[in-house]
Amino acid sequence: MDDAVLRRIQDALNSNGYQKYCAWADDSSDAVGSSVQDYCAVLDSAEDEKPLQAFLAAQPWMLAAEDGSQCRWVIPQMSLSGKFFPDFLVGRLDSTGLNWTLVELQSPRARLFTKKDRPADQLREGIEQVQRWRRWLANNRDMAVRSRAQDGLGLVSISGDTYGLVIIGRASDRDEYNREHLSQLEWGNHIRIRSYDWLARQARGRIESRNEFGDGKCDECQSACHS
Repeated sequence: MDDAVLRRIQDALNSNGYQKYCAWADDSSDAVGSSVQDYCAVLDSAEDEKPLQAFLAAQPWMLAAEDGSQCRWVIPQMSLSGKFFPDFLVGRLDSTGLNWTLVELQSPRARLFTKKDRPADQLREGIEQVQRWRRWLANNRDMAVRSRAQDGLGLVSISGDTYGLVIIGRASDRDEYNREHLSQLEWGNHIRIRSYDWLARQARGRIESRNEFGDGKCDECQSACHS
């Protein structure tokens, strides 16, 4: 995609009041590493997803660090006409344009499957939530993409086929057998299903990349500094 088009998309999101977060975070590596440790402490003690929702809203760079090195716009609890409230909307700008992800958080203690190999309640609920949000976006796309100055949501380029991400359970809950079942659900629903531990691994990977790069800026931020 043309650089001028990418710049216009970025300017539109900024003008709608959405903040961009670097995938490598803006603080020192020590502070970022401490944040990951704090996240893991919250995760270990969490009885449900609420404390994790609060932590990620306060540390949005951790969601910016999921899959890939581009920076992200991270929007918590976006109101879809007061009817639905996705836990997070994450927008990533790359050469193909602006790609959104609808993020649903479920309990880190949730079971994944029943004894009959069917999705357990919270996994099923997470998938259905993403599907509801997609239907709303498909039926209200004009409002979703219209600028906030014109009473829209300012979600540039979003659509009803937006990708989904359900974060649920712990890595220790997954074995080869249910990973295969999860893969089938992911493929059939166009939704990634990841553990809360996966998010910590992604964040640690960004710290390692940042340390190797040396000056604390990702390629995208470096480019912006010199444009």
